Amino acid sequence: MSSNRGWGGGYVTDIAYVSSFHPTQSQSMAAVAAIFNDYQAKIVKRDEVFALADIGCGAGVTAIIAAAANPAWDVTGLDFNPGHIAAARELATAAGIGNVRFIEADLRDFAGSAAACALPEFDAVTMHGVWSWVAPEVQNGIVNLLNVRLKPGGTLFVSYDLLTGWQEEIGLQRLVREAGLRLAGRSDNQAAAGLEVARALGQAKGRVSYAPAGKSRFLEESEKMPLAYLAHELMNEYWRPVMHCDVARRMAEAKLDYAGSTQLINNIAEMVLSPEQRELLRRFDDPMMTELFKDICFPHHLRSDIFIRGTRKLTPEARDEALGEVSLGLNVASSKWKYEFQAAAGRATMPQQFYEPIVERLAQGPATVRELDELPALQGNTNNPAELIGVTVGTGQAIILPNPGVPADGRCLALNRELLLRHKDANFSTLVPIALPSCGSGIHVPALISFVMRAIAADPSLRDPQQIARLVAGPRPPDQLQELAADISAFLEIDAPVKRNLGLPI
Repeated sequence: MSSNRGWGGGYVTDIAYVSSFHPTQSQSMAAVAAIFNDYQAKIVKRDEVFALADIGCGAGVTAIIAAAANPAWDVTGLDFNPGHIAAARELATAAGIGNVRFIEADLRDFAGSAAACALPEFDAVTMHGVWSWVAPEVQNGIVNLLNVRLKPGGTLFVSYDLLTGWQEEIGLQRLVREAGLRLAGRSDNQAAAGLEVARALGQAKGRVSYAPAGKSRFLEESEKMPLAYLAHELMNEYWRPVMHCDVARRMAEAKLDYAGSTQLINNIAEMVLSPEQRELLRRFDDPMMTELFKDICFPHHLRSDIFIRGTRKLTPEARDEALGEVSLGLNVASSKWKYEFQAAAGRATMPQQFYEPIVERLAQGPATVRELDELPALQGNTNNPAELIGVTVGTGQAIILPNPGVPADGRCLALNRELLLRHKDANFSTLVPIALPSCGSGIHVPALISFVMRAIAADPSLRDPQQIARLVAGPRPPDQLQELAADISAFLEIDAPVKRNLGLPI
């Protein structure tokens, strides 16, 4: 039986983690989530001094996108894997992004090191996919680091696997890991071997805990997931899904208080809990019980939480004033806007009479929430900026713009070229992250569209879909080129204006 321990202390180290980017980690999302819940926070613009740290930065994509989109920021990426740090430094150098550093750090004792003391105090820390997967002593080191390096008033983004969302699959993970360790050598092959055993057992006669109805949602979804991701998700020795209250108690050791979720819809109790559940919740005046009710009643896989080191409350009037200053832009074409969406408590509907004028206005370009509230068509309607932001941004159809009207500059375009090069062998439908100054972070676009934008940036006169298809796809059968040309034509006609409003050269 092989083992994953070695220098990783039980964490997978023999294969690199899948390079990833998550827009929910952006500083503007963290600030809006906090304001949403009546806490003081500020959306930071790209020309303001700001120190950001990404703990467990992996290959550095999130940190580098933040640095590229915000040239006045000082960004630090920390990871214990030297392979990850080497890849991150290589990407930053290739793109010419100089306001980011990457440090190989053993988080167990990094807080007291000379390297940590030499860093600026952090205004914000982001930590995706770390807490649930590392050993207790690493978690202790993270709490120590937050306690000594995160500024008073600083924010923390932390995502983690939720116990109630994973409770059926806890046994599945243990089976996959133990079977994989005995059947294969490298971690990705271990994950594949263990998953094969789990699928076979789930199909055998008899009840299985992770497939009580004869099938497992996670096993079905895993067939489409990269093995490198599954290895890091399932093969770590210390993987432990937790409850929000567990994380909140640990963060309190660093004087951090919960301030909201960057899954914005989940901040709206009516979207998560039934009227009867909310009535039961009235027995408590502790906000932690609200989150516990949500975790019990809506057992999703991943939580994305915001904590603040020293929360300060806003009055309802001050909250609405702050939210009114938030600028929004469309993330989808107005013709594709969906007024119905799935919330935790069931299907929900945006009142079309109220939201249609908002969508029509945003189709013309970015606008503040206050401008949207003051549209003539909305006069006499209830003014609720929190709900407006929650459902438009929370459904992914609108995006927060700290720097509206700022176009993609040379720094971001250079990084976007490098990010695309790293996806050159991917399927055209694969989502590629791109840096976007207007949103102070980045967005995802299909690889095909990223290739199209790059081609048009090099030759702005390009507008023939057939010519663009041949240019970006190379020699292909006529039917494939025709299909790509149709997709490109639809993009140029319907979606390109949306991207231009966000500052992309298309």
